[in-house]
Amino acid sequence: MVLADIFGAQAEHITRAEAMTLPPVVKGRAILAGQLAPVPLVALDENGPLGVQPEWLQRTDGVLSPWHRMLWTIDDLMFVGWSLWGVLRDSDGAITTADRIPVEWWTIDADGTVLIDDGSGPAPVDAADVILIPGPSEGLLEFATRSIRGAVLLEESWVKRSKSPIPLVELHETIDGGLEEGEAEALVQDFITAREDKNGMVSFTPYAIELRAHGETSPQLAIEGRNFVKVDIANFLNLPAAALDGSLSTASLTYSTQEGSRNEIADYALAYWSDPIAARFSQDDVTPAGSRIRFDFAQIRTTAPAPTGPNVKD
Repeated sequence: MVLADIFGAQAEHITRAEAMTLPPVVKGRAILAGQLAPVPLVALDENGPLGVQPEWLQRTDGVLSPWHRMLWTIDDLMFVGWSLWGVLRDSDGAITTADRIPVEWWTIDADGTVLIDDGSGPAPVDAADVILIPGPSEGLLEFATRSIRGAVLLEESWVKRSKSPIPLVELHETIDGGLEEGEAEALVQDFITAREDKNGMVSFTPYAIELRAHGETSPQLAIEGRNFVKVDIANFLNLPAAALDGSLSTASLTYSTQEGSRNEIADYALAYWSDPIAARFSQDDVTPAGSRIRFDFAQIRTTAPAPTGPNVKD
């Protein structure tokens, strides 16, 4: 804020609500959170899946279902880079229930202690009562603020241009001693109002006023700009640009099937966001030594194509 006061620069901070006004951010979240939310968590050891799975992996005692619990966990990691679950344990220390704690309710102090606000102010909690999940990055609201801010401004710009799709306009007075300052301001406002009317493509100016347009309207600039916003957001989320309907200069030279694209997202994008969660749940304070937690992606990966005919020898 001090630098902004000195240099006149706009603060880069942006909120999640602002970021979610951008279509590519919404779609990126829908792809990642929507794909990972239904994927079951499975406990394994060196022999494969455990015979008896921990109940908290597939159930919750709170108001949110396991699907919503995972969806909002991915949301936390995407935007702020961390997520927090609260847990209850039995007398042996094993987790019996686990629920996500909304990101607005907790903070981390300089010592790394988790503080939860129960309504009376932030207070430290026992480390055994929570699972702090670090994401793969600092979160969109930390490292993508400049790009998101620019994208929001671009959205606002093309909306304004849609309401008045002509270049910068000057209402030039052709005579001396004509309108006074107040009259000129009223004329400009009347012109703006007329341009925003449904029949605003046609306007009238007094004989002493000349309408001058400066520059050119370039819809291609808005089209290309909005396309590269999709590409940038895809890069931030580690998604293929095509997944957000963004196109690269080489897109027309690249061919991929729907199944291949789906597996590309599962292999690269989903693992990037799911592996930090699985790694955190595999630590000894969550699962017993010798076991680990993984996402079971079998249900969303495409299978290998069936042979087109019987196998025969040459």
